[in-house]
Amino acid sequence: MQAEQRYIFVRGKTSMSNREKLIVLALVSFFLAVLFWMSYWELLKHEDIKKVLESTRYRTGLLSMFLPMIFPLLFLIFVQLTYRKTRLIVDGKGMFLEWLPGSVFAKFKFLEKRVSWTELEHATHLSSFETVQLRSKGSSVTWGIRLRDWKLYSVEIPQDAFEDKKIDLLSVLREQGIFENVAKDPRLLAMEFDLMKHPVTRKILLLTGVLLAYCFVDVFMQHEGWAFFNKDYLLPHIAIAFIATAVLAWAALKTDKHEQAPIGIVVVVLAIAGFSFLVASYVSGIRLNQLVGGPLISAEYHRDDECEKLIPVDNNLPVVEYTSMTKDYWCSVKADEVVLVKVRKGLFGLYQFDLREQTQAIRNFRQKS
Repeated sequence: MQAEQRYIFVRGKTSMSNREKLIVLALVSFFLAVLFWMSYWELLKHEDIKKVLESTRYRTGLLSMFLPMIFPLLFLIFVQLTYRKTRLIVDGKGMFLEWLPGSVFAKFKFLEKRVSWTELEHATHLSSFETVQLRSKGSSVTWGIRLRDWKLYSVEIPQDAFEDKKIDLLSVLREQGIFENVAKDPRLLAMEFDLMKHPVTRKILLLTGVLLAYCFVDVFMQHEGWAFFNKDYLLPHIAIAFIATAVLAWAALKTDKHEQAPIGIVVVVLAIAGFSFLVASYVSGIRLNQLVGGPLISAEYHRDDECEKLIPVDNNLPVVEYTSMTKDYWCSVKADEVVLVKVRKGLFGLYQFDLREQTQAIRNFRQKS
């Protein structure tokens, strides 16, 4: 390619890649899962949301709190929309992003971008994201270009050698030799690592998926929970998760050198696995305590004066603690009224509750009120 050859690209019809769709799907799924659990435990109710949104004072406060966080996002969306009125010029000297002739945004010169091949420090092609990342020397700003966003508009001083070829932005950049002459950005290489293709990370992720799937299923099958959420109940699970993660780390590092994944990626994957071990240990501990512990008995309790706790008649049994969200219901129960709570004493003196009856009574009370 000669230096005087100029290629002009304009924004075309864009769509998300499969990896981008997967990322969006994961974020949406996480958001829906949070809403599901909040609704399941009645932390989020339609009636409460409607009352809150009808409050002018609340809407004003909410707007003043979130506007500083939303404004940068709105500005980013505005910039991306205005960039649809731009064109990308590539030649032997560099690449230039400018407004289309006659564009109403032509006055916003600060939004235009330029990079010179001689001043280029990093040039990285992320094939999985169909993106090119460019960074100039002495600049802390990276220019990310989605290849699928741009289509060829015209070629100035075309050569016969390109007449029968399919010309796209990536092929033009390759002809400039920037990927061979300029180093890749090492901070971006991890984005190209495919976790599900490498044998080590694939096995760790599959194990993590199995553990979390078990936790999700077992939580719905069993109806008991630990009596307390303190160090005595948490430390055993933290210790188990630490030991399991250490063994998994040892196994991952003992693999052949040609099968070892980058250490930074292994650390992140092991951290995710460690969290799954912790959750699985906590959930399976409840099941184990249920199977080998003592019998589930009905013990007599009374609510306290603050309507937030159930105090056992037998001082050897644990106290049942509720949040202020259930205060209205427990205040409707007389202080001397006996409340039967199902309690199980398990291994090492660890107690569990089965509070299905109390939970259903609270739900019925809220529906009537």
